[in-house]
Amino acid sequence: MSYNQKIWLGVLVLCSVFWLVVIGSIFSVNQLFERHHQQSLEAFTAQASHRYHTNAASDHSLQARSPAL
Repeated sequence: MSYNQKIWLGVLVLCSVFWLVVIGSIFSVNQLFERHHQQSLEAFTAQASHRYHTNAASDHSLQARSPAL
């Protein structure tokens, strides 16, 4: 293998490693974003569910306290 072929092979390997790192980083960031988004969505759903059940419970207590007609 000539010197020029070795240089081009080295450049090709370095470029391949660089792009593999870039693509791997993009996938890692995407997974972190999706995990954070899912946790935020679950927290929002839990808060909304808690508010709904709290309001429903207070409505039932008001109905129980109101005098019967």
